[in-house]
Amino acid sequence: MSEKWIWLPDWASDLTLWEDDLTDVDSSAHHVFIPYEKMVKNLDSLYKIAGMPAASTVVGWGMGAFVMLMNAANRPADQKWILLAPFADFCDDAGDWTEQNLTFMARQIRTTIEPALNSFQEQFEGEFGEWQDDWRRAASKMDPELLAEGINYLAHNSLAKPLENSANIQVLYGRMDQAIPPAQTLKLKEFLPGAEFKERPKAGHWPPMLLL
Repeated sequence: MSEKWIWLPDWASDLTLWEDDLTDVDSSAHHVFIPYEKMVKNLDSLYKIAGMPAASTVVGWGMGAFVMLMNAANRPADQKWILLAPFADFCDDAGDWTEQNLTFMARQIRTTIEPALNSFQEQFEGEFGEWQDDWRRAASKMDPELLAEGINYLAHNSLAKPLENSANIQVLYGRMDQAIPPAQTLKLKEFLPGAEFKERPKAGHWPPMLLL
């Protein structure tokens, strides 16, 4: 029986844009990509998503990794986690966001999503390359209310204490990441003492560069 991998996206993102590349990490496994909207509807009950408890490996990118950490109490003991560009607090001083500007953005996005997408895009515009248009097109089709809910979640939540079990967790981060700077990810070491941290010297924020 093949292993089952579940993938959780970053804010306003669709990981299926890179499905062909990402599934190469284990081509024999069964891969399930959770849509952003479904993840946001289960922010406090991640393991109620079908297949999550039985997955052999869960990969979270950015916000997806953060939601995993916030739901760590329900993680099966033998489940492997791969965290791509994760963080303990999206609004800490290593990043560019504050609770105040995120809260304003969440209110704004309910009426027009373009300014919020512009703001996030500016954080890693130099990294988009051939994916810029695809990411923007997918994000523009998402429910503004769920985009706002995701922003509010990032604004008002942070990891408060070390995980009781941080074994079998791999943290991958890019030296060139402008969206989640390496210093922001490295603050997770105090929360994940048993995890393996690995820097990708030539990678930015995008999953294929971080994972492969």
